[in-house]
Amino acid sequence: MAERYGIHVKNAQSFLGVAAFSAVFLYLLHLFIPIEILPYIYSFLTFLLLLCGLVLINPVNKIVVISLLVLGSLVFFRYEVDMQTIWLSFGENLNLLALFLLIPLYGTLMSEAGYLQALKTAIARRELTKKARPYRLGYILTASMGSLLNLGSMPLVHRISEESFSKYEEKRFGMTLLRGFGFCMLWSPYFVNVGLVLVLYDLSWQEIGIYSLFLAFVYTIVTAMFFPFLSFKDDRDHTLIQNETRIDRETRRLLWAFAAYVIILLFSSFYLDSVLEINMLTVVSILALILPLAWSVAAKVTKEFLSAGAGHIKGSFVKLHNELTIFITAGFIGVALSETEIGEVLSEALLYMSQGIVPVFSFLLVGTAILLAFIGIHPVIIVIGLGSSLSPESFGVEASYMGLLMLAAWTLSTQLSPFSGSVLLASHLMKTSPLEIVKKNVVFILVIMFLFTFLLWGIHGIQNL
Repeated sequence: MAERYGIHVKNAQSFLGVAAFSAVFLYLLHLFIPIEILPYIYSFLTFLLLLCGLVLINPVNKIVVISLLVLGSLVFFRYEVDMQTIWLSFGENLNLLALFLLIPLYGTLMSEAGYLQALKTAIARRELTKKARPYRLGYILTASMGSLLNLGSMPLVHRISEESFSKYEEKRFGMTLLRGFGFCMLWSPYFVNVGLVLVLYDLSWQEIGIYSLFLAFVYTIVTAMFFPFLSFKDDRDHTLIQNETRIDRETRRLLWAFAAYVIILLFSSFYLDSVLEINMLTVVSILALILPLAWSVAAKVTKEFLSAGAGHIKGSFVKLHNELTIFITAGFIGVALSETEIGEVLSEALLYMSQGIVPVFSFLLVGTAILLAFIGIHPVIIVIGLGSSLSPESFGVEASYMGLLMLAAWTLSTQLSPFSGSVLLASHLMKTSPLEIVKKNVVFILVIMFLFTFLLWGIHGIQNL
């Protein structure tokens, strides 16, 4: 009986994973072939995912999600919103879900083609021939690979490090990976927060890309400055006896192929974003369906890639049910809030508190986002709520400035929230509590918060020249 029950549960989870991908596919199809019934179908699928996700998410998120669903429903009832708008609101954030579900396919190809194993071999060889700098290399690996692999980069770099680096302090190294992940969140078009900001303010990546990369490099400088003060009383030393490692011709070939794959992916993303009418978020999602498959054919690993991809599709709901539930809810509440005057109220309140001074307004907004994230409200809900409510014109700033401000708010709030995915993952890798990680990050994030406030003010001045 228990075995049969387990089979039924596994089949149900696979069905929900397929349903999630079907909703994303129908959404992308509707962008190019506007068949009227498609939004109703994919909104129904997302509603089904929401109901099932509510059963599985943790108690804190469950309270937040249910509260927001009730609030949104009351708003819809109060303003007598038609059922069609309410129904379609469940599919409002499918562009973000597409990114969450499809981006891992880039990493699936990298794994199946042998690129990640070749990278691990190269790092192990470097460890034998050059002076070890595990923390610096760990940060660089997370900051670079994370831009494509998102949260999956942290456990991957952690595993590579365990098998390649001779010696490092485990908790200190885990914090370095967490901060390296923050670098990616400030600029990478393959991240949900960047895609969301581009959609919210109708921006192209090029409009904020140079500025966001500048903020990311400033973030890196501050990370380096704080590194000497990063320590844990009960930290454990990781030691590894290195075996002789050689980079043969096949490994070199795989490394060159890996470099070509990344370069072509980046070039294709930015080029298509500049020439097509669709936004970067959609470009990245569509490329995730096409490029890894095409590359698998060229690399002669199509069978392996399709098998791993099918496994990802079937297991996606189990892995991402928390994010799926929160993002669907955020779309629902976002549509509800757009029917109210809350944007005007928030704008007036922030204008009053900041007295129209841009740095003060920026500091208040980022601080609000951090506080809300600290008590368990997901940044996507915060950014959609604030971003869709606050008009850049009300504060005398450009849409690109607001986009950069929201990126900073999201990035810093995830580093200080004990409920964020990156902190929880770092907690697992470091074998310590999320609160201990947050405590170690408080001063670091406050310094960056003040620094970003004034750097953004300077960017605002440049934009108004």
